[in-house]
Amino acid sequence: MRWILLLLGLLAGSVSQAAPLPRHWVHGAPNEPALQVHEAAPGLWILRQSKASNFEAPFLYLLAGSERALLLDSGAQPAKGSTLPLRETVDGLLATWAHTHGKKHMPLVVAHTHAHRDHRHGDAQFQGRADTRIVGITPAEVAAFFGLSRWPEGEATFELGGRALTVLPLPGHEPAHIAVYDARSGSLFSGDTLYPGLLTIRDWPAYRASAQRLAAFAATHRIAQVLGAHIEMTTTPGRMYPLETAYQPHEHALALRPRHIDELASATAALGDFLHTHAHADFLLQRIVATPSGDPPNSHGMLVVGTEVVYLSHLPMFHVPHNYQLIFEAGLADDALAAYRADAQRHPGQLYTLVPSQRWVLPETIREHASFSADLYRGHFERGGTPIRQDIDVAVKRIVQFRRFEPGRAPQPEEWIGFGRGREHFLAHRLEGPPDMDQVVQVSAAQGEEGAALHLPGAKELQVGQAVGRGRVQRVLYTEYGDVEK
Repeated sequence: MRWILLLLGLLAGSVSQAAPLPRHWVHGAPNEPALQVHEAAPGLWILRQSKASNFEAPFLYLLAGSERALLLDSGAQPAKGSTLPLRETVDGLLATWAHTHGKKHMPLVVAHTHAHRDHRHGDAQFQGRADTRIVGITPAEVAAFFGLSRWPEGEATFELGGRALTVLPLPGHEPAHIAVYDARSGSLFSGDTLYPGLLTIRDWPAYRASAQRLAAFAATHRIAQVLGAHIEMTTTPGRMYPLETAYQPHEHALALRPRHIDELASATAALGDFLHTHAHADFLLQRIVATPSGDPPNSHGMLVVGTEVVYLSHLPMFHVPHNYQLIFEAGLADDALAAYRADAQRHPGQLYTLVPSQRWVLPETIREHASFSADLYRGHFERGGTPIRQDIDVAVKRIVQFRRFEPGRAPQPEEWIGFGRGREHFLAHRLEGPPDMDQVVQVSAAQGEEGAALHLPGAKELQVGQAVGRGRVQRVLYTEYGDVEK
């Protein structure tokens, strides 16, 4: 479908060839300019604010037609003692553009992907500019200006003069969030909804719905590149720079692709009605304002998986407060890790479990960089296991999967979750609804991106020696039916 859309656009003469994007943007290096300008296509300029100017380093987009121009976002507050030459840069670009179109002056609309301050600080620079409109920042103001009468549904056309843009509501990260699509260059400007970085979500149901609408739009339009508002990922898949990093010499590329829109839609649909943190190669999802779970404190036992890199897999049930599938990389205190590895070497093939020393609420406690104390067992801690260490410190290093079960979902026996690093790789059965099976197996090869769902046709309970994806099952660590029957 997308190739057909591209061909039709070329035949109609409505497609302009986008220039290759820079391999390196201003990223906080010494003496770099506060604002970098790249002409991506005729009438399309990408402006990147330097990390040295503001650690957010947002991308701004200037689009021009024959009648007027649109500046999408106006940047973040520059560091004390510095300035952001946004007005003079925009005026210079538009003066040249107006001249080529036989005009003395180019009217301008300043709009925003959303209302957060790092996207609108420069608005004040355009106060008093002739023929300039600065769009408001509430959902009502945005909907009224662009003619989005069914907000958050529907879309609107915004004409620049021979350049028709499409505006789509995308609330979730922020209530007034929009995306803008430029058919001429095939560029989708996605703001903070989708970019190579930490996608923070304040309204999870709204964000999920927005992701589905965006995927539906992408399926029927030619999208050459998805251009977001930031870069926070590194060139290493799944790894991002710490927030507020002021120097990023090895940044991920700015442009994402249509497949990332599909990946976002699939992930948000599969995660269900609960999101904590979910990692992908090119972006991470994180819910930053979560509704209270209402769960009572309880004891949450976990399966210990791996000896090189240690993972913990929550032992779930389908009733509150155990109705979560959780897998995360754990850091054990050095003495406890050494004791665990030594014991596992003496007892090959044994099951190991861990149970927190205190009762707590699972979604309020398990957060990256959090920690808790726990007791480590050889065997199942509730079924005659032998204590190895007590009150050890456990750190939550990285969450692979964290989702709450949604009532009414049917079991999906062919869905598995791959994880593991180094020489150890594992598959965990993805649980959905009762009656189901909880199983974790060790396999001989990695099964793709860590945390991603893997479809294994015909798979139910896996057995040693069974071929799966790129390898075979080496060992069955855990299989449980009783706890997930109902």
